[in-house]
Amino acid sequence: MARYHLLSQYIWPDGAPTAIYAEHLAERLRSRGAAVVLAGGTGVYREAARPRPQVTLEHLPHFVGRRGSGASVIREYLSVERAFRRYIRERVGSGDVVVVTSAPPNSVRLAREIERRGAASVYWLQDYYPELVRGVFDPPAPMRRVLARWFDGLLARWTRVVKIGGNLGYEGRNAIVIRNWPTVSFPEDVAPVPKTALYSGNLGYAQKVSALVEICEELRGEGYTITIRGDGPGMAKLPVWIDRAAPLKSRDELVRSYLQAETHLVAAHPEIQRAVFPSKLWNSLAAGRRIRCAGFAGVMQTELEASLAAPYREHLHLWDSLLRGLE
Repeated sequence: MARYHLLSQYIWPDGAPTAIYAEHLAERLRSRGAAVVLAGGTGVYREAARPRPQVTLEHLPHFVGRRGSGASVIREYLSVERAFRRYIRERVGSGDVVVVTSAPPNSVRLAREIERRGAASVYWLQDYYPELVRGVFDPPAPMRRVLARWFDGLLARWTRVVKIGGNLGYEGRNAIVIRNWPTVSFPEDVAPVPKTALYSGNLGYAQKVSALVEICEELRGEGYTITIRGDGPGMAKLPVWIDRAAPLKSRDELVRSYLQAETHLVAAHPEIQRAVFPSKLWNSLAAGRRIRCAGFAGVMQTELEASLAAPYREHLHLWDSLLRGLE
């Protein structure tokens, strides 16, 4: 049986979404008896508290940068890439399967390294960076096309590219869509607190804050109390009448907050449609609460409609079937 290697910049105990999803996939593979290693860095994206996954973990040493400092973050990206290359050269064997997340973004350059080891390569495209960069700096259209051609050329080298949504930019022949899923379960049927709304997660460059605030103003006019538990540059742009708090670290507290809120808020950016798809939608669907979406348009709106009807309980099974076929 093939050995699986899952590489992501952040892994347990970190609470980054990519860390949690890679962890879920690793545990699914282990549950069917596969040999799995979950390897990642030592940096911190978001503190969290949850049980240690029952898989082999490898924390690879690298330079740890400081969020908010562009030069420091780029230096960390390059250091993580070097650590991943060392791991692949030393640990990956012929016939293995290597799954690499799009964190850090330069991990897209690892396909040839994996190919040299005689292993199958799978790139987990959670973020399509030629579009995501527009949230920080919106380059002219010709420059974006050049960046997309370069990035797509690197993606074409992978055995398979798994997109988390049909709206993400890459359209190569090796691409397949496998959507994300809820990261927590909701075993209790708890009545929500009336007239409460919750946004939970990152509020960054791929979410249009003004569109989210517009929805919040409507809810406020209906008598709602609104809480946004998040991080990212968008938090500073919120009006004072919105309750703001840091992301919850405890999984149990996160579950309670989802169940207590009568309405859940999900945000996107109408001008950045092919960069990401908000994974927080899946927890809101699993909680069975009313969902209000802000900033969805075009292909992002189309993907939202498809996601609302998607059988998310089957998505891990689709991953398992894909990887079995690469053994």
